[in-house]
Amino acid sequence: MSSLVRSNRNKSKKIDRGHDIKPETTFSLDSLNQDSKANDEAQTPTKNVDRVTFYANIRINNHIKNKLEALAMLGIAKSQKQAVEIAIDYYLDSLSDEQKRRYDVAVKTLEDRDVLQKSKK
Repeated sequence: MSSLVRSNRNKSKKIDRGHDIKPETTFSLDSLNQDSKANDEAQTPTKNVDRVTFYANIRINNHIKNKLEALAMLGIAKSQKQAVEIAIDYYLDSLSDEQKRRYDVAVKTLEDRDVLQKSKK
């Protein structure tokens, strides 16, 4: 071992780091778990949710995207998302009463599924 390394190990000068910093309050893991359970119970919603909204993506090709963007550029829609909504609404207006009824049932079923899936999380 070289003398330089040996000489550095033998010197045990302490660096003054100021006064000790200690927390005002302390806690244990048991108290943390109890507080967490109490917070979970307090934050559990008591009302029934009948609709949830979250982002979902669909794959479209560039031609459809360009058409939606053009509608937004012309001011017909504020965004591509709104252009899709407008187009769907126009299409739904053209359905027969029976098709509209079946569509409403299908949408209600899908919306209920979304609520169930999100409430499990």
